[in-house]
Amino acid sequence: NKFEHKKGDTAAILGVGPTGIMHAMLAKLFEFNKVFCLDLNDFRLGFAKKFETITIRSDDPNALAQIKSETDNQGVDVVIVATGSLKALQDAINFVRKGGTIVMFGVPSKGANVELDMSEIYSKGITIINSYAASASDTRHAEDLIKNEINVAQLITHRYNLEECQQAFIHAKSGDNAMKIIISN
Repeated sequence: NKFEHKKGDTAAILGVGPTGIMHAMLAKLFEFNKVFCLDLNDFRLGFAKKFETITIRSDDPNALAQIKSETDNQGVDVVIVATGSLKALQDAINFVRKGGTIVMFGVPSKGANVELDMSEIYSKGITIINSYAASASDTRHAEDLIKNEINVAQLITHRYNLEECQQAFIHAKSGDNAMKIIISN
């Protein structure tokens, strides 16, 4: 599904692992005005600062107030939920402006349930779309952006050689101070 966006829009990205950072890179490419990145991981928040974003810890009780104060008390135009955390969906509803869009990019676990105030979704006129069923043209467009516009190599934080693959897998599983880990021969 596609959502309409334009130069000067504002966005909040909830979850700034590699996928969230790629959304920050896209927002910069599309000339968004302000991009807020929220996460609980301080390494990831520090990494997000490299992309001219405003970083906020997800558990900061002043997150909503900060976003509102920097968007004329409106909220952001689009929220990208780049985490499987369903609390992020609840935050997204608070952070998005009236008539705004929430893009569900993170994958919730099977059977995950969340309680939502549907009257708020209705009264704010929020559009919620997901990103699961990409078409062949969507995939080609993404590939073209990676080849020509977005430098995904910036996401690589660690490199291991083949002999160190066990260490690489342990590191990747822990996620300690890492974004993307590459094993090469």
